[in-house]
Amino acid sequence: MLMALAPPASAQRLLLGSWQTTLDQSTVTLIIITEDGDGVLHGTLRYEPPQEDGFGGSPFTTQIERGTFSIRLFNGTHYDGMHWCRDQLCGVFHAPDDTTTPVSFARPPN
Repeated sequence: MLMALAPPASAQRLLLGSWQTTLDQSTVTLIIITEDGDGVLHGTLRYEPPQEDGFGGSPFTTQIERGTFSIRLFNGTHYDGMHWCRDQLCGVFHAPDDTTTPVSFARPPN
């Protein structure tokens, strides 16, 4: 009930901070640094170890639209349909060859 009364900008602030998932053999860390109240997010995404092509991550800027956002990275990969699913961020990872993998980012255990 409280979330239904909160303005969208307040809910967006809940995204700030670090999120993690595993993709292939890498730990993927998504860090949302800022949001501007209009739904614009700025952050970084990092792979440890780097992906097979040597890509280790990059900064990004994206827009929240109707409760979802996408992250487009410099190596041609992207995460689409990122949205809240309970206490995680869920979406779909798209590899350069257009294969897809569902992903769920959770807060790291620290």
